[in-house]
Amino acid sequence: MVFPERFENFKELFNPSLFAEGYRGLIYTFTLNGEKYAVKTPQEEKLIPTFQKEARILEYLKSCGVSFVPQLVFAGEDYFIYRFIEGEPFKKIQKQLTPEKFRYFLRKLLVAAYLLDKLGVFKNEFQRPFTNVLIKDKNLYLIDFERGQLNKYWKNVPQYLQYLIAVGVLNKEEAIHLGKFYKQNPEQVVKETLKKLYSTS
Repeated sequence: MVFPERFENFKELFNPSLFAEGYRGLIYTFTLNGEKYAVKTPQEEKLIPTFQKEARILEYLKSCGVSFVPQLVFAGEDYFIYRFIEGEPFKKIQKQLTPEKFRYFLRKLLVAAYLLDKLGVFKNEFQRPFTNVLIKDKNLYLIDFERGQLNKYWKNVPQYLQYLIAVGVLNKEEAIHLGKFYKQNPEQVVKETLKKLYSTS
């Protein structure tokens, strides 16, 4: 399927349904050949470069085989299309999770942050990762890379360590210690943090 470059033309052809309205963008959905897709477009023309950057990040992550982010299908001038992700917002369900299940998703978030760090994608949201995370069964998906940056290495996990202080996994001294050594030995810091996440009661 060939999609038009401009969202206004896409909207005329496919008549998508408005799904959600955010501070910067609008999310629409539509179905094609029995499969559901999401469409993201900015609220204002001045935000188009931000959304083009997000599409480039998703395209890069898809080329690297990363499956826990939206899978880009098409990027036009002022919108992009990705496969719709079924799931519940982490923020909505985290209080319903057992402590064991909560720690399970904390570990998955740590690994996701580490993988993005290795690929040089800074999401710039890991100090409050619950805001743009979807959960489906045992799977976790990171969405909304509007604030993301390419070629910024080793920044997600240090941010995430701040969140682990907030939820009582690390104390401030432990987080500072791990954060200082992360660039020098990221794999070791991730291993030590995972141990804390397994041992936290």
